[in-house]
Amino acid sequence: MSGRELIIEGARQNNLKNITLHLPHDKVIAVTGVSGSGKSSLAFDTIFAEGQWRFIESLSTYARLFLEKLDRPDVDAIHNIRPAIALEQKNPVKGSRSTVGTLTEIYDLLRLLYSKISTPFCPQCGKEIRKWDTSEVIIELTERYTGSKAIIIFNSAESLETLKQRGFHRAWVNGEVVELSAISSQSLPSKNASRFTPHASRYDIVLDRLVITDEPRLSDSVEMAWKEGNGKVVVVILHDAEKITLRFSGENICDECNISLPEPSPLLFSFNHPIGACPECKGFGNILVYDEELIIPDKYLSLSEGAIGIWERSGYKWWKKQMIAGAKKSGIDIKRPFNELPKEEKDKLFKGTADFDGINDFFEELEAKRYKLHVRVFLSRHRKAAVCHACKGKRLKKESLAYKISSLDIVEVCKLPISGLIKFFTDADISLFKRNLAKELLRQISLKLHFLSRVGLDYLSLSRQGKTLSGGEYQRVNLSNQLSSLLTGTLYVLDEPTVGLHPRDTERIAKIMSELSGLGNTIIVVEHDRDIIKSADWVVELGPGGGRNGGEVVFSGTMERFLKTDTSTAQYVRGEEAEIRGLGYKRRISPRNYLALTGAAGNNLKSVDFRIPAGALTAVTGVSGS
Repeated sequence: MSGRELIIEGARQNNLKNITLHLPHDKVIAVTGVSGSGKSSLAFDTIFAEGQWRFIESLSTYARLFLEKLDRPDVDAIHNIRPAIALEQKNPVKGSRSTVGTLTEIYDLLRLLYSKISTPFCPQCGKEIRKWDTSEVIIELTERYTGSKAIIIFNSAESLETLKQRGFHRAWVNGEVVELSAISSQSLPSKNASRFTPHASRYDIVLDRLVITDEPRLSDSVEMAWKEGNGKVVVVILHDAEKITLRFSGENICDECNISLPEPSPLLFSFNHPIGACPECKGFGNILVYDEELIIPDKYLSLSEGAIGIWERSGYKWWKKQMIAGAKKSGIDIKRPFNELPKEEKDKLFKGTADFDGINDFFEELEAKRYKLHVRVFLSRHRKAAVCHACKGKRLKKESLAYKISSLDIVEVCKLPISGLIKFFTDADISLFKRNLAKELLRQISLKLHFLSRVGLDYLSLSRQGKTLSGGEYQRVNLSNQLSSLLTGTLYVLDEPTVGLHPRDTERIAKIMSELSGLGNTIIVVEHDRDIIKSADWVVELGPGGGRNGGEVVFSGTMERFLKTDTSTAQYVRGEEAEIRGLGYKRRISPRNYLALTGAAGNNLKSVDFRIPAGALTAVTGVSGS
């Protein structure tokens, strides 16, 4: 028995009729045949199910608790099977947190990249924030202000008496040097507090007055002030009549706005963790709000006619009565159509007044009864998703967005298409030192992006929600993932990767499958496409018919031998199939009714207007993802 072959003996899963097969490893194997002939029963329900079952059985009992295990197939024996991965033509993502970036793990790499080489900018004034150490402060002073008079200052929370006892005698108050003995904690103006730590109980203490030179005195004074000020120092340059105040800090603090930023870490850039997620929307990018269109479905009705539809139910009539009574007192015309009411009066109906409870009050009362199932269902029916007003749909805190690479924050980078991302990381203004620091990260990001581009997904952005991907797009995302992971000794089972794919992208898929097999993997692909079948190294045709007439091996062998056979699939691959007959006539239609769509903007649609005729067969075509 050769270890280079996958041997299946007596497979009877579903409609398979006790078949036996010898399939080569490290090759692309096309499983083809008419619909219902048993292709999926062989590839997925037999080979993949057994491969996954054996792999899971090799894990510990505890690990197996967390993994879903398929039932073992109805087969006598399968020899030399490898750990199996199935790439099916369906998208299982239902939640809103998964994006293309998280599915491909590129976003995880970007979070690590931003934590290492990003530059902080003040979220208020936009000025770059620099973190200093004492050696950089000394170099900055000697290079730019040599020969100038300077005052070295640090900020302290110690009492005046303690500072005097320690030998400090002068303070910096309102731009002047003042003796400590001449001031008291009560008389010290509160605005004297340091810009770094704005508290009136702190004092700006003058440590030294000197002329900036390369002498050790400057180094000693800066280092002592740095230590006394807990990593912060202020240097006032006396230039003629002008005083230039320089603030240096070992933390990410804006010296203009005194805004402090947290240290960058991968979690700071994660919308799935409280450290980085927007506190308002919890990282979803949108919040649920009550929809005026659902609450007031017919705006041509007046209040008295039942414009507020939710209050027409028997259980909520009281809310309508109290609003109508209160609206009369407030001067609101209850017989005027809702859409003709002034905005101020509409706001009153929602927010309420002293004379009546508004619509918002009604929902607040129901919110207190959310423990009841019917109340939760009622509330969900009158909500819609709206862009979060705090993060504007970016999912992250403003502190996270303050860190940028080449002028773009991590959200702006993720909004670029894959093709734009490849160009961005090629042309990005990143210093040689930072490029060397993040060399491996940049290599992995570039590798994954190029594989996504190669499978024809260069139009996607990393911020695209996973649940909005088509089945074909999701399968190709997974395919690029596997290619970039460089796994070997693995069995891949693909389900018709060309379904929904434009013919121009078929060759790309064939090349990628060939590369995967070249890495030492076995590829089993269920396929009907002529080009994919021709690109395979080995062909298995099942049939001869579908259902109870299928489940038999019509052919199993190399492509060269397959092309010499007379099976229907071989004739199709050779291009000898009988001419496909059309309907035989052309039906002339004169549609009177149309389904009209105006301004369609879902996912990547760009405000499209079009009409679809009723009572006719309409074909929609275009490249994948169009």
